[in-house]
Amino acid sequence: MAGYRRATLRRMPPTTRKLARLIGEVSSLERRLKNLVPDIQRLEMDSKALFNMEAHYKTEAPREGMPDILSFENTGIPRPEL
Repeated sequence: MAGYRRATLRRMPPTTRKLARLIGEVSSLERRLKNLVPDIQRLEMDSKALFNMEAHYKTEAPREGMPDILSFENTGIPRPEL
């Protein structure tokens, strides 16, 4: 655990103790957010690729009997803003 040890926190005045705990929570939140960055990057790239695929297939003639399964409406993925 990053931050102060329990014994150190016990010796602090109440306001300082609250501040020290808040600092620990903020650093924990920062660490969790940094761990999310690769996942968000991958999802953003996948979303843009899907958008480009949809644009490519819209220019081609539709195939008989093939549903358009790669559309944003069918996948529920929000359309990226370019």
